[in-house]
Amino acid sequence: MKFLYSFTVTFLFTFLSYSQNYQNPLIILDAKEIGYMKDVAKQLEPINPNEISTVTVYKDSVIAKKYGSAFGVIIITTKKYILDTFYKNNIENSPLKTDIPSPEYLLKIEILNKNPESKNQPYDEFQKYIYTNTINDKIKKISSITFIKPIDSEKINSEWKYGALEIKNEEEY
Repeated sequence: MKFLYSFTVTFLFTFLSYSQNYQNPLIILDAKEIGYMKDVAKQLEPINPNEISTVTVYKDSVIAKKYGSAFGVIIITTKKYILDTFYKNNIENSPLKTDIPSPEYLLKIEILNKNPESKNQPYDEFQKYIYTNTINDKIKKISSITFIKPIDSEKINSEWKYGALEIKNEEEY
């Protein structure tokens, strides 16, 4: 199984490299520039494709200015980075930590949002509130986060046994 993951990631990055006409794009992993493709390919191989939330590929002149890479940029954001960053920025030093003791616990909690059909929940929702180093990174500011206790969340949906979060950003006030 590990071979399959390694093969998939290797194939993905090999494909992206060749699609850039053998050029050497800059790689940004979890909001940090880690180097250029030919230098970091081995470092990326162990990444499980199921742990990747988003891959964004940029290949135009705007990128050359922002990132200093004439050959494009590949931005990879992992699910772990999204959970850890959202937790650190919004929950770790707040009273919510009592109900949400770890970033992993966020996976058990449902999110009240406008896109309940998303296949990438809760990552799509949390990513709106963290910096990922993409060209369109417009981070929404949170005005409030409310934890809905399990007894109340089950009234909304009987499958929500661990509670739910309601996140309001400044636009909603």
